[in-house]
Amino acid sequence: MSNLIDALKKIAKESPLNQYEWGFPTDCPIDIPAEYKDSYLQNIYLKDNFREKILGDDSLDSHYWAIQNWGGIGSFRRNERNDLRIKKFLDELNKGTLTRNSFECISSLSKVASFINPDEYAIYDSRAIYTLNWLLFNHSESSKLFRQPIGRSANLSKYDMETIFNLTKREFNFLSHKEAFHSYCGLVKHFACEIYGPGSKPYLAEMLLFMVAPTRIIKEIEDTVSLTITKTHNATTHKEAVQ
Repeated sequence: MSNLIDALKKIAKESPLNQYEWGFPTDCPIDIPAEYKDSYLQNIYLKDNFREKILGDDSLDSHYWAIQNWGGIGSFRRNERNDLRIKKFLDELNKGTLTRNSFECISSLSKVASFINPDEYAIYDSRAIYTLNWLLFNHSESSKLFRQPIGRSANLSKYDMETIFNLTKREFNFLSHKEAFHSYCGLVKHFACEIYGPGSKPYLAEMLLFMVAPTRIIKEIEDTVSLTITKTHNATTHKEAVQ
């Protein structure tokens, strides 16, 4: 784990969080103070101050705002089925294990969790998981990786992480849907304290993982992974090298 922490500290030093950008919607349910002018500061304020609003909202309006308007996941439509999904997920959070149905929407539902309790939960985002799996595979002895939700990044879709890992012939497997989210939150909480100091919120590490995926991590893949296809007289054989 120490090698992984060292790698993360290096990334954090070279990629300061004030470079984080995430479009902030104009219809925010809480007032953002005028001094919070850039995207990073506005999002930090929201993460620290949206809890009371969302906890007191039995209508689920704030929950859907967090998923659709702020999170940009318009496909998670408001209907009775998703109302029940949100309520069931909130109950499962306290039990420490998720059903498959909840985990199938974890990109959406984890946004709600991260606002409800930013001290314990972080967003299980496709980009963050992409970065985390790359770092775990290269800087730790762990064979346990995290299922990556379907994402919208064109850069990430060029290099399928699972395919790269399979080509190395190293053994690995994925955490089950029951434990993956809570294990992820525990990891990023630990990372945040190691990188940014004791008491730091998990969302700081999650934002770092998210931010560097389409830039730094993609560059590392392009710089260190190569595939050579060698033709023989009667067949084509594949040889790959991961440095």
